[in-house]
Amino acid sequence: MKKSIEIQAADGKLSVLTPGMGALATILVAGVYIVRNGLGQPIGSLTQMRTIRRGKRTNKRIPMIKDFVPLAGLEDLVLGGWDILEDNMHTAAVKADVIERQILDGIRAELESVKPMPAVFDQSYVKQFKGTHIKKGKTKMDLALFMDLAARAGMGGIQEWLSFYHKNPMVVEGLYPEHDLFIQLKKMKNTLRHMKGEDLITHLGLEYYD
Repeated sequence: MKKSIEIQAADGKLSVLTPGMGALATILVAGVYIVRNGLGQPIGSLTQMRTIRRGKRTNKRIPMIKDFVPLAGLEDLVLGGWDILEDNMHTAAVKADVIERQILDGIRAELESVKPMPAVFDQSYVKQFKGTHIKKGKTKMDLALFMDLAARAGMGGIQEWLSFYHKNPMVVEGLYPEHDLFIQLKKMKNTLRHMKGEDLITHLGLEYYD
């Protein structure tokens, strides 16, 4: 007999952070505020619009995914991220020109409240952009990012974090860039364990701490 799995309720705030707050991030952030304010529907959102079938088709048990799975609601999302430019989300969205200006102005106050944290940036990896809103310091940038998370939780009462991975990893000179998302996640967990003086999960990332 299979044991039942108890899924905890999604209580509290969920911080959603994006490395980079340009065109793609403006669609995400503006989209959340548009739905919150009743100005549109979350078209394309699996969790908000789709259903899930339970049992046989003849049972006609087809609840909405958002009602069946204890997910954080859109009203519980705290949006933010890092960017090499200081533009708030409204300014960035206007520059990106992906969403109609009339719609953006309807949620201007909310968008202007979303301002990026300074980003980790190395000009040698990104030739076509000039970063002006970057973190200061030569080393321990991973620690600086974790400090951002800690400060954000303290300010907003956030209980969970969600950060989008990106496929342009930057590493210190002499180390190889890791493009595999699962290994990136493993390395992030190892970094946290290393900071706490605990054994690493696997050998992945050992060269970063020698």
